[in-house]
Amino acid sequence: MGSSSENHEKFSIRNLLVADFLTLEILNKILNWEHGDPYSHDLKHNNRIRDIPLDMKERNPRAYVPRYVSMGPNHYGEPQLDGMQVDKMRALRHFVKRGPLPVEAYLEALMKVATPCWESYGQLDEQWEDENRFVLLMLIDGVFLLEFLSVTRGNQNNSDYATTDPTFGPEGHNLIYEAIMQDLLMVENQIPYLVLSTLLSISEGLPEQSIHSILSWMMFAPNIGPGIHFLDMYLKGLLAEGQRAEVEEEQDWEEDQQQLHRIENIAASKLYKRGVRFARVKSYKKITFDKNTATLTLATIHITKQNISKMLNMIAFERREGSSKDLNSYINLVDLLIQSPKDVNLLRSEGIIVNSSSSDQAVMDLIKEITKVAVGGVSDSRSNLVREEIIEYYQRGATKLSRRLPYKLFSRLSSQRHFLKYKPCMNINVK
Repeated sequence: MGSSSENHEKFSIRNLLVADFLTLEILNKILNWEHGDPYSHDLKHNNRIRDIPLDMKERNPRAYVPRYVSMGPNHYGEPQLDGMQVDKMRALRHFVKRGPLPVEAYLEALMKVATPCWESYGQLDEQWEDENRFVLLMLIDGVFLLEFLSVTRGNQNNSDYATTDPTFGPEGHNLIYEAIMQDLLMVENQIPYLVLSTLLSISEGLPEQSIHSILSWMMFAPNIGPGIHFLDMYLKGLLAEGQRAEVEEEQDWEEDQQQLHRIENIAASKLYKRGVRFARVKSYKKITFDKNTATLTLATIHITKQNISKMLNMIAFERREGSSKDLNSYINLVDLLIQSPKDVNLLRSEGIIVNSSSSDQAVMDLIKEITKVAVGGVSDSRSNLVREEIIEYYQRGATKLSRRLPYKLFSRLSSQRHFLKYKPCMNINVK
């Protein structure tokens, strides 16, 4: 398909490796001296739809496999996803009939961007070398995603669906929303942002900047973008406070460098005894530690029974694409604060951890499990800076206390290192 010799080379390499490659002829084909490393190309065009890191997939393989709907070629044709194909075709029918142009106009526009969209994926099955087949897939899946997000955001243009529609009607949509969103936010279940912007530009006939504004709003990331795909935009919105609308909807629905230093002995409950008070903020970017008032402000951790997969996929995506690893750092920071169920209970009472059904022990166990796959971020990330400030505060308090103790007790205390852990606001699933 298209003009990418590097991607074609990856197809041939994969096929050759299945066979016996212990011959000089095959070895030369695999090494292909005429081409550079295709992954060096990725560094210049960081728009890949990545694979899940193996260590994460081995720990919890089911978390990364869609259960209801496929997006793009990676999971196309899997039996458990066949049922949603009917809804995809219905979405396409509504989308095209509602717009000013026939379906051929959308196909023609997608054909013009087919090569960069195709190159967004790594190694695809040979069936996707057929450009027409690939473009049809992008059309069908892209329209479904646009329609689903449009209904989610309450766009009145979607009133042409029956109120009893099981997927796009108000009642049916509310029932399946969480399950479908889990699938739409999986790392390997994405379609390029370019597909969505192309489709929307044809249907709306608006300038490029207006299209980006609409898409950023639909993807819970106002005034952010363009991005790589839906998961990319969703994560950016979460970290930049762009997702508050969806978090509020979920609350209504519920109720209506290297791995960070592991620091033992410091926890939320111990900080509380040292005079630290906790307050919640709406955004990750607003977490702070005020030394003058000893107030630690943290973003809300919204916990539901549906969101473990979403969390793991966002962590996986950031590990592949993110430069700062903000979400990963945030996870580690929360982990540092929670060393026992009573720490969970304290943060719960302050509205920082929100959970309607699971025990404090279950929440703590889940956070510890999630932390196993998170990596450390850059040293000047918000989470790491706050972490260092808290450590300094705690150690300064320990020094003042030790001066009032007998020499032997002081010696024992000063030989121990005291550190802290803290974590961010996001949606977590407790089973």
